[in-house]
Amino acid sequence: MSSIVSFLQAHPTTDTLVAYYVASAFIGALPAPRAESTQVYLFAYKFMNTLGGNLTRAFATRVEASPNFQPAVAKVVNGGGPLSSGK
Repeated sequence: MSSIVSFLQAHPTTDTLVAYYVASAFIGALPAPRAESTQVYLFAYKFMNTLGGNLTRAFATRVEASPNFQPAVAKVVNGGGPLSSGK
């Protein structure tokens, strides 16, 4: 264990890279906000993606840019949505 600590003390860049990787993975795993998401989650999502450098995800305001858009369209087209009632 002391060899790991001494390695990290001798190579501080490694700590930074590992911390960046973990933070990037955490931010990338956040689900995209949906219509029923709270304003607090929307703010946190946009703020964290901006800090993480994911500007495309942070400023995607169009519905088509949402990662949930294509699955929602596929659900409606395949008969799982409100537009498939035939009325």
